[in-house]
Amino acid sequence: MSEVVPLLQSIANRLEAIELHLGITGGGNASASGSEDLPRSIRAFDAYCRDNLDPFVEACDKLGGDAATVGHLVKDAWNEMRSFLIMATACKEPPQTSLGPLLSKIGEKTREISNCVQRNEWEKHTKTCQEGVQCLNWLVVKPAPRDFIESYIGGSDYWANNIRREYRTTNPDHVAFCDTFKKLLQELMVYVKEYHTTGVTWNPKGCDVSEYNSSSAPPPAAPAASASKPAPTTSAAAPKADLFAALNKEGAVTKGLKTVTKEQQTWRKEFKGGDTPAPAPVPKKAPAPKKDVVKGPAKLEFQPSGSKWLVEYQTGEAGQVTVQIADKKETVYIYGCVGANINVVGKCKSIILDGCKRTALHFDSAFASLETVNCQRIQVHCRENVPSVAIDKTDGILVHLPASSLDTEVTASKSSEMNLCFPGPDGEPIERPIPEQYIHRIHETSITADVTDLYNA
Repeated sequence: MSEVVPLLQSIANRLEAIELHLGITGGGNASASGSEDLPRSIRAFDAYCRDNLDPFVEACDKLGGDAATVGHLVKDAWNEMRSFLIMATACKEPPQTSLGPLLSKIGEKTREISNCVQRNEWEKHTKTCQEGVQCLNWLVVKPAPRDFIESYIGGSDYWANNIRREYRTTNPDHVAFCDTFKKLLQELMVYVKEYHTTGVTWNPKGCDVSEYNSSSAPPPAAPAASASKPAPTTSAAAPKADLFAALNKEGAVTKGLKTVTKEQQTWRKEFKGGDTPAPAPVPKKAPAPKKDVVKGPAKLEFQPSGSKWLVEYQTGEAGQVTVQIADKKETVYIYGCVGANINVVGKCKSIILDGCKRTALHFDSAFASLETVNCQRIQVHCRENVPSVAIDKTDGILVHLPASSLDTEVTASKSSEMNLCFPGPDGEPIERPIPEQYIHRIHETSITADVTDLYNA
């Protein structure tokens, strides 16, 4: 017993050190001098996180379960974004091709959030965050990173609205989860517009990225202790003192225990209590979620014979993939991409997305059509005009149309979870679902089809 007491005392001391490090005991904030040494854009980012990221994480912890898990993954992703911005204040802007490896840690957090999506009660919560965190690729977007972030708010809010409808009158904590995450993305747009209007602001007099030492970057400031949770007093140590006092009784601590004879020990031959009780069943581990992987090497090439661009097997690790259109007769074929961000600059004839997952497409104009086939959870953002959009065998798509393309015709077949986002009369974006449910009636020698009342709200 005398050997156990020092061990427990050591564990208690380590726990107290962790509490002090996390600020649980109500300790003071980081010194003012340390904060003043940071660039103004980083101090503004830290203030943005205190006002928006911390309330979101608190809302996730209040719900628990997978919501708490994904909440802390979002916080880790935002911390990686902060590290990237600090690096930008100290380094010259590197070539576009070198930016992909710099986002590898953010990509890892994004994949961890995607792996949290499962068919359970937290599916809508994890999908809300999965759609929203893809906006972190704004770090490599030029010249309009704010618009890039905005394009992902609609897809995230689609799942959040489902949560609001389900829990609006029963559990306001779920609504707080949705509202704090949306505010986190909206305020990020405000921050980016003020400090990184046309892209991440680099330091033209800084060092090369290869010479940058990330270990010298200051850590994020710890959140201030809540006023509703006062610092624990010395009376909080009473349970620990009682525990060690009981352990120091040595033999007296086991005084009330019953002696177990050999006949009562089930593992001995002398056991006389009948059949050995069956062991408790071992719970089966849930199978690990299947990860989406590309099936071939990444490809980005132009075929002059067919005036066609081939964009194949791209992922989010490569950053934004840009296709520069030189002739409006060119077509773009995008195949097998997973988590990619593709930007088509210039007016082309048509664009086809085939077999893509969690992919975002931004394009200027296509004078013939845009087609999606066998895709899952994709977003399409048109900046100028497209006359026709064809959606076939696609599960989860959000199409953003500008005011100049409100006459676009949309044809859908064998698809689900389809949404259109377009500007309203006041310029504010409006998101509406594309109907999937119809009422069919026989009228003389023909059959009519009417949209159900579900879509009339």
